[in-house]
Amino acid sequence: MDIIKTVWIISCFSLLTGCGEKLMTYDVTTGTPIVESYLQEGSNTLSVQLYSMEVYLKDGYELSLPIEGVEPTINGKALTETVPGTYTLDLGTDTIRQQQNYELRFEYQGKTISASTSVPKPISGFGVEPAYITRSSSSYFWDTADTTEIKLTWDDAGESYYQLYIESPATSDRPSIDGSTQFRRRMMQPFRGNSYTTVSREFMSAGYYWLYIYRVNKDYVDLYERISSTDLANPASAINNAFGIFTAMSVAKIRFQVIETEE
Repeated sequence: MDIIKTVWIISCFSLLTGCGEKLMTYDVTTGTPIVESYLQEGSNTLSVQLYSMEVYLKDGYELSLPIEGVEPTINGKALTETVPGTYTLDLGTDTIRQQQNYELRFEYQGKTISASTSVPKPISGFGVEPAYITRSSSSYFWDTADTTEIKLTWDDAGESYYQLYIESPATSDRPSIDGSTQFRRRMMQPFRGNSYTTVSREFMSAGYYWLYIYRVNKDYVDLYERISSTDLANPASAINNAFGIFTAMSVAKIRFQVIETEE
């Protein structure tokens, strides 16, 4: 499951014209590829997406397109292009295991693209308290009298980064009558720690939620923070001769319920 859909916007008319300041301290052109790959601990499939930059020019723009016909390898094993620009490797009975190292490599437009990542440890002790909340069907989501806290906890030695992902029973994002939005999916900013506390008003839809906690690597955090900022002229990248992300993560999930009563 993708956590970031990486979008690189090259502005100031184009990389070739400049804006009075040097955009990059290393060689980059509008042909520099974008790599997107998230290896998940416990999975038996590896997947890499390759696509071109979306470039905004003075008189128009160039759309991002899948990069086809490349021959990427991971740890020397060839990936197969399953759909345009998406390359996969089925590990069969094997799985992506903790603390394994993975190296991506391929040739593109005369350059060697390479990156490496290490798989973080699995997450243990993931729990939620309370396991469910009850709300009257006549209550309003903006009622500040309801201060019920929902606390997520997990085991952590204090060295890892985490990201919380919430999947609600809502079929789509939709506005509420108070002007807020009921989200189908939400993703929180990466953080450190062994707990996350929210309140009942964050869970607007009745039904079952899935709460995911991801243990992520520092390169993912750096990229997420860069994309979340306004400094798009200097994107972070740990990939040689390319932009994007090649990283690994582990995940745990738990179910949480909002029960709506007729009171």
